[in-house]
Parts: sequence; C-alpha cells; structure tokens
Amino acid sequence: MCQLLCADTESIRVRPWLTAVLLMCGSLFATSATAFEQYTAHGGPVKGLALSPDGRWLVSTSFDYTAVLWSVPDFSERRTLVGHEAAVNAAAFSPDGRYLVTAGDDRTLRIWKMDQLLDETPAPVAKVVTGHSAKVVHLTFSADGQRLVSSSWDHTLGLWSVPAFEKLAFLSGHDGPVNAAQFTKDGLSLYSAGGDGHIRLWDIREARYLQSPVENGWGINVLAIDEDLDLLAYGTANGGMRSVSVSGKGPSVDYVADGPPVVSLALDPETELISFGNSEGRVLIADARVGEIEHDFRAVEGPVWGMVLMPQRDSVLLAGLDDFVTRIPLNRSASPAVAGGERRFHRLDERDNGARQFARKCSVCHSLEADGKRRAGPSLYRIFGRRAGTFSGYPYSSALARTELVWNEATIDALFKDGPDVVTPGSKMPLQRIPKAKDRHDLIDFLKSTTKQE
Repeated sequence: MCQLLCADTESIRVRPWLTAVLLMCGSLFATSATAFEQYTAHGGPVKGLALSPDGRWLVSTSFDYTAVLWSVPDFSERRTLVGHEAAVNAAAFSPDGRYLVTAGDDRTLRIWKMDQLLDETPAPVAKVVTGHSAKVVHLTFSADGQRLVSSSWDHTLGLWSVPAFEKLAFLSGHDGPVNAAQFTKDGLSLYSAGGDGHIRLWDIREARYLQSPVENGWGINVLAIDEDLDLLAYGTANGGMRSVSVSGKGPSVDYVADGPPVVSLALDPETELISFGNSEGRVLIADARVGEIEHDFRAVEGPVWGMVLMPQRDSVLLAGLDDFVTRIPLNRSASPAVAGGERRFHRLDERDNGARQFARKCSVCHSLEADGKRRAGPSLYRIFGRRAGTFSGYPYSSALARTELVWNEATIDALFKDGPDVVTPGSKMPLQRIPKAKDRHDLIDFLKSTTKQE
C-alpha cells in the first residue's frame, strides 16, 4: 500500500560549519520539496533493501520473519516470502537475476528461484543453507555470479558456490562480528568489515587473510567498494562516514568524523553517488568522485537500516524502525521532503508509562488486535487467561507449544523480571527484562485495559 505524503594520501575533510550551512540552505528550499512516498507490506521494522541488477525488482527484509518482493517503478507488492524462523536481515540478487538469497537471525540462508517467484508458483520452497552459528547480517555476490559470501556475527564469512550453493570455506580472522563484505571486480579478493574495527582483505582462491587496509578504533558497520572510482567507503560505530582510495594513490574523504552509529551505506556507480544513514535517521548523500555533499537531512525517526539509491539520481529508498519503505525524491535545487508523521512502532508520546513500556518492549513484535497479522510475535489480544503457545495462526516454537504456562499478572511479571530465557526457555522471544517493578506493573495494567475480553 502506498501513502503519498505532502590512508597516506591527502585528506579531504568536510567541515562541520559547511554541513551546517548546507542544512540551513536546505531549509530555505523546503517549500519546493517533492512529496515522499511510503509503501507498507510488513508487520515489523524493515531491516534491509536490495535492488535487482535490472532495476525491475526490489526486496525488503523485515523483523516480521518475511521478505517482500516489490515491482519497480510502481512499487506494488508482488510476493511475500515466508520461511525464515526469525528476523530477516539481508537479501541479495544474483548478477544474472536468477536467484534471490535472504538471510537472518535464524542463522540460515534461503535461496529462492526468481522464475518461481515471478510466475506465481504456489508456495515456492527455498533451499535452506546452514553452517553459521550466529545471525547472518549481510550477503554479497561476486560480479561473475560464481560465488556468494555471507557475513555473520559468529565472526566468520561463509563462502558458497553458485548455483549449487555449497560451502567452499569459512573465512576466520575477525575478532568480533562480521558486518559486511564485498568482492573485488575480478572476484579474486574480498573486503570485509567487522566489529573489531578492521576492514580485512582476503585471497579467495586460497581462503586466506592478506591484510587490513583500514584499522579503525571503533567497529565498522558497513562498507562499499568501487574500483573504477578508486573508492572504499565505510561507516563506523562511532558515527564516522568516510572513504579511502583503494589504490592508495587518491584522496581520502572524511564526510562526518563522529556521531551516532552509521548503519547503512549505498554506492551507485552509475550516478557516482554515495549515501550514508545513521541510527538517528540522518541521511547524507554526496558525489563520490569529488566528495561534495549534495544532501544532508534527517529522513526518518529512528535508524536507517536499509538504503538504495535509485537510478538517474531519481530518489533514495530508506527502511528502518517502522514497517514501511520510504521513497524520497532527490532534487539538486531543493531539499528532500522528509518522512515525518506518526510512527507505528516505538511511539514515545503515549498517554502513560504502561503504554510507553509496551511501545519500547512489545510493539515491534506484538499487536493488540484480533487478527495480529505480520508480526514477529503473536497478537496479545485477550492474552490474560490464555495458555501460552495457543494463539491461532501463529507458528510457535515447539518449546512454547508444549508449555502449560498460562498468561496472567504473575507470569507476565516473571517474564519481564527473570527474562524469557528463564520463563519461556526455547521460545523465539528476544532476551529482555524490565528491572523496575513499577514499570512491569504499569505494563501489566496497560495490557489488562487494552486486551481485556469484550
């Protein structure tokens, strides 16, 4: 549904005062900004975006355990992909467009054949690829389509053959989560970014670590490489938005030195644009060749987890804490119209403390309505007196489906006091607690008032 709304080389640093001037100038153009659009198909935050090589298809991945395939440019929902057993973090299309791969918190990769998705084959079944021992957060193909790499928080990179999607090697060397990776153009080497603050270079033929061209004091969350532009761009956990020369002969650019964590990055070789997004909704778009900032604005409430630069400098697609994909048109002569308005999740302006606790701890996964569709967890509708694992239509874990636990004031209080690992071991619920008794009691009172039986 669409809602149309009104290194050792010379360093270039974009000065803070210049950013301030750009922001001020942007506000002067606000009246001529073009309206943004929002596309809703998920029941939870959208964690990743990927555009097909031919630009005809977009995939969004979500906390609601699904991926959605959209047609472009009309952005109509074409297919919902169901199968993952936890949040879906990443997706990638093969260069020839034959395959779509998704990966997530369930530690698996799922391989979907595009011809089955596009010819409306009923309930297409994905090939499930296993091997990682922690969540998979990024996927990338080699340019020739013969290799796929998965980046995981188990500190490894999985190297897979295509089209068999069989394991070739696991690359170990990062001292912490691996957040992103990209092949060189010839497919013989691989760059990877990790929580250990390193961008590491690997020899793919020998599955061997070579060197760290970037060593940062904070973790590196995202990276992108374009050898024709002689550019390796990355974003850091302490807010750095930077690029360095791949060859070591060109300049480095320090767009932003520090701030909230950078959580998304897009680089479009055709338009030569680079775009960063951070955890507080800031988007910075620059000319990658000369390092000149073209747009710097607050785009959404909350993090910008997913980002795609559309062709012809047309627009940027953003995804984050809410359940929609936002398209913001780009115009050199006007500041983008940003996506404000009421949010569906994590609303902080609710009427009381119990509602705030629900917004912070529950609303991403659970609804309060009877249908409760497309959420990572079951609806809490009429939860009091209900045996856990019995809400119709939700695919519960076997552990919760077997439990005799009944939800009431005492068990809900224990759930948030002791944690789901103690009260509902083996369930899908993320590990979280509410330490203050008053906050737990206020949450229970809110649930009693909003989920009571009619």
